[in-house]
Amino acid sequence: MTKIKEYMELLTSEMEAFRDDVNRLEAINENIKDVKISIDLKEIKTVLKEHSKQLDNQKEQQERFYNRMESLFQIAGVYPKWAVITFIVAIFLSVVSLVYAYQIKMASEKTSQITIEKVIP
Repeated sequence: MTKIKEYMELLTSEMEAFRDDVNRLEAINENIKDVKISIDLKEIKTVLKEHSKQLDNQKEQQERFYNRMESLFQIAGVYPKWAVITFIVAIFLSVVSLVYAYQIKMASEKTSQITIEKVIP
């Protein structure tokens, strides 16, 4: 019987402790309901405004650069295809004529050497 009595006292004390904990949690819950939470966005707003200004400055710089490049491309002369082809053909003909002239010179030197050898034995 003493054991049962001890268990009952232990159970009663545990129940009272649990009830106290529940009462404390209810009080905390009531206090939390009264608390209003708000987010302070002042710092974030200033950072976002500064970032927005930087983005606007970069956009303006890119627009100026694009406009400058566009005007340079319009000013720059682009050669027509026929002029480029004519220039390439002229270079090719010059190289061919130089090679031909060199071969003629070598052939004439060879023939003059042969004639000199025939004349002077």
